[in-house]
Amino acid sequence: MPLRPTLAFCAAALVAGCSTFPQLDAVVSDEAWASDYPALVPAETLRARAAARAPSGAAMPLDAASPAPEIDARAARLKARAAGLRGEVIGEADKDRLNQKVEIEDDEG
Repeated sequence: MPLRPTLAFCAAALVAGCSTFPQLDAVVSDEAWASDYPALVPAETLRARAAARAPSGAAMPLDAASPAPEIDARAARLKARAAGLRGEVIGEADKDRLNQKVEIEDDEG
């Protein structure tokens, strides 16, 4: 492969990699950057808020008692994952082995 096209391609890639994209930076407003993180609230609270905001003439009204199945499935997966993390990390045999005194022989020669 000739050297000049390779160098031209590398130069073009370097120039493209160093450019900025101001249109992407302007997507988030200054107010959003300065705001705090949203508060964590129970899922039941979010369901109640969604039901309260549902328009009265909606074809499929939101019901606080029966949320979307994918939300419940995701919540179940997260709860199962959390339950798995609550298990014992180090067993008793490993704890005993780690607590044993290490003796180092002193070789003076």
